[in-house]
Amino acid sequence: MFLLIGGVFIFFLNENFKQKELEARQIRLEYHHNRTLAEFANSIDKFAGLVAGMRSYVNLSSELPTAAEFQQFVKNQFDDIKSKDPVVVSLIDTSHVFLQSFTRDEMNPAGLVGRSVSSLRSERKIKMLDQLMQQDSLQMFPPINLVEGWIGLPINFRVERDGTTLGYVAAIINFKSIMDDIYMDNEVNDLIFHFSTEEGYDFDRERTYNNTKVYNVKEDSEYYKNFTTDTSEFVYSNATFYGFNVRIGSAFKNPAMVNTGLSSVLLLWYLTFAFLAFIVTFQAHRSKKLNARLVKTNVILEGRRKEIKNQNRELKNLSKTQNKFFSIIGHDLKQPLNAVEGLLHLLEHEDIKDPDLMVIIDRLKESTGNTVDLLNNLLRWAMSQTGDIQYKEGKINLNELLFSITQASIHQADEKDISLTFTMEERIFYHGDRDMLETIVRNLVSNAIKFTDSKGEIKVSASSKDGFLSIKVTDNGVGMNPEELKSLFVVGEQISTEGTAGETGTGLGLILCQDFARHHGGNVEVSSQPKVGTEFTVLLPMKENDSSFGVPAPPAFMKIKSLEK
Repeated sequence: MFLLIGGVFIFFLNENFKQKELEARQIRLEYHHNRTLAEFANSIDKFAGLVAGMRSYVNLSSELPTAAEFQQFVKNQFDDIKSKDPVVVSLIDTSHVFLQSFTRDEMNPAGLVGRSVSSLRSERKIKMLDQLMQQDSLQMFPPINLVEGWIGLPINFRVERDGTTLGYVAAIINFKSIMDDIYMDNEVNDLIFHFSTEEGYDFDRERTYNNTKVYNVKEDSEYYKNFTTDTSEFVYSNATFYGFNVRIGSAFKNPAMVNTGLSSVLLLWYLTFAFLAFIVTFQAHRSKKLNARLVKTNVILEGRRKEIKNQNRELKNLSKTQNKFFSIIGHDLKQPLNAVEGLLHLLEHEDIKDPDLMVIIDRLKESTGNTVDLLNNLLRWAMSQTGDIQYKEGKINLNELLFSITQASIHQADEKDISLTFTMEERIFYHGDRDMLETIVRNLVSNAIKFTDSKGEIKVSASSKDGFLSIKVTDNGVGMNPEELKSLFVVGEQISTEGTAGETGTGLGLILCQDFARHHGGNVEVSSQPKVGTEFTVLLPMKENDSSFGVPAPPAFMKIKSLEK
């Protein structure tokens, strides 16, 4: 019965874990989908702002500008915002004949001047353009395959003088330039997007699939039909931009892969539990048999007291063993799987003879630790960017803080046979956010251990001078070249690399350090040379109520070294 209950419990726990992972994946998809919608709307609004400027220029000028004047105005607009996006602008009369057509650098690029729009667009689109000339507002149209060889997203407006409509202007920007910023975001590189018009026509960054002629030969490698993802897995939203209705969907490129690490640990725990239950049952059955034998012996052979005593002694030993096993099972039933990470630490220190099993346990432990670090840094980073992390100032005994962090890192340093030294020649009280400072120093020390070889040295020190608090973490590890230093604190360019012992990292630790230092009005500086080492310096401005004493700190905080192996 206990085994059945335990099996049901483990199955439920494993299924619940899988469901939580799928729910977290869906929440992440919806978050990035909404972020994509916002970025898409922002890009459209920026382009619409430029078109609104063109409308004011054309309609408020005393005379209709020439093609050269209009081209120069458009070029100045894009230069002012430092945009290199491809754009083509055409002035078309009321009979839909091109009067002007130009890009920023070329006049009449596709030979459209004098040509009729009806030769390029359907009768339905011509009717929509006729309706445009009856209103005074910006009107966005569905993407079109341009003869210039790219897909364009048009925003049109009518041209009038003294109440008379003279025609309309079609400003068309390359849709690829609207979307590239979204596709280049590293946080969404495992997503795909599905764009379609209200008529149901798909389009991507290179072409629109609306049964019209395609003038370019390029194809979008990120087009959603290039992947096996079913449309039912997409999150869709409908949006309207200046009269144009578009449907945007987001989905993961790859199907959900639920982590099997917990399942393996739960199975191992269940097998252990079943083995213990079997032993207890066996011992209980044996005890019962011995009791029956003892009663029979007492009735039949009263004179065999010595044998009875020996059997009674054996029975007592068996009873103790049985009680011990029941005590173990009772404890496990009260606290089954207190935490997966705790179980992995317990297994790590067991005398396990199977080397393959030890490798699995080590990898599960490393995976669990890396996942915890990644979640902590990602959550802290995301919260700091959204303003959810509030700066909470308090008085901090810096000697005690750095001592505590260094002591907590000694085990990690000892595993690589690295000397970790903490030196502080004065007592300092600083007013800041203790959690943020702990995160900064802990990440820097962990990073130094990661990139320092065995037998290396790491020094942690702090001092105050000229109104600044200086915390230094120095190592003689692998170091960095100038190119690596340039991208160290840049989101999107910073790349996580393996440590000297193959350690993995999140790639966000140093960026988080810089962000938290700036919350204090300070900065993180770094100097490094390949194969020589690296020194990180946290500079924080001291406040009026901070205090430092130019005397040695108490012995407990003067110099702390890692334990010798």
